[in-house]
Amino acid sequence: MTVEPSIRGGGGGFTHKIGACSAVCPFDSLAFWPNRIMLHSKKGVQRSRPAHSLDKLRWLKSSRSLWLILLGLGLTAAGAVSAQTPANAPPESLTVLLEPVPPFSYEDPSGQPAGYAVELMQELLKRAGYGYKAEFNSWARIYQRAQSTPRVLVVSMARLAERETGFFWIGPTAARRVYLYRLKSRPDVQPTTLEAAKAYKIAVVREDAAERDLVAHGFELGKQLDRSPDHAAMLRKLFIQRDDLVALNSTVAAAVTGQFGYDYKQLEPVLKLSETSLFMALSRSSGEALHNQLLKAWDSMKRDGTVAATAARHPYVVLD
Repeated sequence: MTVEPSIRGGGGGFTHKIGACSAVCPFDSLAFWPNRIMLHSKKGVQRSRPAHSLDKLRWLKSSRSLWLILLGLGLTAAGAVSAQTPANAPPESLTVLLEPVPPFSYEDPSGQPAGYAVELMQELLKRAGYGYKAEFNSWARIYQRAQSTPRVLVVSMARLAERETGFFWIGPTAARRVYLYRLKSRPDVQPTTLEAAKAYKIAVVREDAAERDLVAHGFELGKQLDRSPDHAAMLRKLFIQRDDLVALNSTVAAAVTGQFGYDYKQLEPVLKLSETSLFMALSRSSGEALHNQLLKAWDSMKRDGTVAATAARHPYVVLD
């Protein structure tokens, strides 16, 4: 602790420094002169008298008590600052973005996130030592946010060439096989090749991997491809026959149609579109250190059989 003289207005005092904190022992109401004590008030100097020994003793006792109180407050404040930022504070939480697409991610009856990909994510972050905040949203908004915001984890994303450098990847978590489906009641819709499928209107989810696959094959947005914000709107367009075909991952087709009140038995696949793998995707701005931590946790989940055991609880999920 160091003591330095301090001048405040017309009075005097001392500044006591303790670490990064300091406190001033103020004498705004007392002015020091060699042998006299001047008593002040808002109206100015009221009176003065010789500073006899008894006066000096009384003043020393009162000022010492005042300073001890201020010193105690300073130490308490310093302790509070230290308590707010402990050296062993846990890592920050991640934001986990979810699309309502069972069996990978959906809300259970109590409103909590559930599903195959959610279970993998929860175990992954637990092993890596991170908390999380989960949010459901449309795929287009998830994709946009994951590209621009650090510390964002998407639980299930197709790993496409055009996305490769935009994210850090953890997985693979499941196989993804996309088909073009039609209603069984529509035998007139019968494309035998992807080129022939360009004669039909196809329902897709905006920015979904199936949409990107079709664009890569020469299909045009607004012409052959009818975009929807989510799977619910996309399926509705098919069942009211606004669109002729729908692009769906076969892994989720049955679960998704059932979730939104449609009968999967009314659908049939007519043409395979693509096959790739699903991964968890970490926003690139999160940094390699975080990515490496998550990869280490993922490797341990694969080695001890956690990934396979989780997939076994979800009959629609295919690992490879």
